[in-house]
Amino acid sequence: MATVFSLIVAAIAFYACMDASDQSGSFSGKISYNYHVRPILSDKCFKCHGPDLNKMEAGLRLDLPEYAFAPLKETKGAYALVPGKPDSSELYRRVISTDPGYMMPTPDSHLGALSPEEQTIIRKW
Repeated sequence: MATVFSLIVAAIAFYACMDASDQSGSFSGKISYNYHVRPILSDKCFKCHGPDLNKMEAGLRLDLPEYAFAPLKETKGAYALVPGKPDSSELYRRVISTDPGYMMPTPDSHLGALSPEEQTIIRKW
């Protein structure tokens, strides 16, 4: 049973990658979490908001949906991610910000700001 489930998950992931837009950066197709978004989060966010609970900042994990879409602990009434509403998503507002005191990743993390292309992926996702 577990093998069948694993094959189904693998097939879905493969289809999602095949359904993703071309590599030209136009992103006219569907944005794939595994193909487009997860690599950005892994490179720029998981250091402070990933699976390592000893390094987690602001009580936020972005590697698990039940935490990424939950209300933020430190900002009442705000959410890191709001499906279909990037302007209501704290994560999106912070990754497009140029204010060093508000932007993510923070300048002192030395992870670098998201590129315009990465910002577009997050917005469209």
